[in-house]
Amino acid sequence: MSVNKLLLWEKWRPKTMDDVILLPRIRKHFENGIDGNYIFHGNYGTGKTSLARILIGKYTKDKPFMEINCSVETSIDLLRNEVGDFCKFSPMMETESDYKYVFLDEFERTSANFQDGFKAFIEKYSKTVRFIISTNHINKVEGGIKSRIPRLNFDCENLEEEKYLKQEIYKRINNTVLPKEEEEVSKESLVTIINKKFPDFREIMVDLETHIKTGESTSSSNVSNKVRLDLYKTIYDTSMDYEQIYHFLMNMFGPEKIDGMIKVLGTPFIKWSMEQGKNVDKLFECNYIIANYSSKLETNTDPIVLGMTIIGKLRDILN
Repeated sequence: MSVNKLLLWEKWRPKTMDDVILLPRIRKHFENGIDGNYIFHGNYGTGKTSLARILIGKYTKDKPFMEINCSVETSIDLLRNEVGDFCKFSPMMETESDYKYVFLDEFERTSANFQDGFKAFIEKYSKTVRFIISTNHINKVEGGIKSRIPRLNFDCENLEEEKYLKQEIYKRINNTVLPKEEEEVSKESLVTIINKKFPDFREIMVDLETHIKTGESTSSSNVSNKVRLDLYKTIYDTSMDYEQIYHFLMNMFGPEKIDGMIKVLGTPFIKWSMEQGKNVDKLFECNYIIANYSSKLETNTDPIVLGMTIIGKLRDILN
């Protein structure tokens, strides 16, 4: 798989307010831009990160902004130094906005110390900085922060909202994505994919691409033979770098389906490898890796990072 070709979900990542699929009660808050701090919370793939990036000017470059991925960067030093310096010293741009913008993605992964320090930032820079927090787990955001910043729930709160969102996703894919990609998917198949992966638009796009390529869809408990064999070959293919592996995992499994990857790396992988004449002793070392890391899915570990770690460990042993 070429890394030069964007995956479907990457290619169709929203870049403008018109691009992002939102519930009307969310969209109405931002008809005139962003007017305060916000906590965006809800399921994976519901538009939180896309909307935040649009609001802070990531794609238009018309506002001074900083984006922090809290699944990677969580130290209190980062908050005190880089974020603090940006809030204090970053020059204002010649725009209509009088604010700088800081977006903290996956905020639930930050430490208690980080969240305590952040509360002070909200107060200290209230006149010059707008903060947006996104989280998949609102219960992991400290109460003092939730009491200071308005919350917007991106999850559907009733059946009417669910129906609306499913219809909008269907229309976007059927009327825009498929014609521009010059692909055809039956109405029945598209509805099935949407219902299965809803509300995660990213997962819907991943499954759609899998369906287009293979005629099948992904599932944590049912990995197609083609995807399974591609995974096994990836482990032994030393020419693939980790950027390519990342794209492979996002395309074929996505963050929510790494458990499916782990399931096919047990006995099925050993059996297939033995059939290919691979080293048996090394194969059984792999069992320890799978058992050791699969338990980490129950923690806050990023599933894709975990999947890449497992594949990296297996490649080290087998190649």
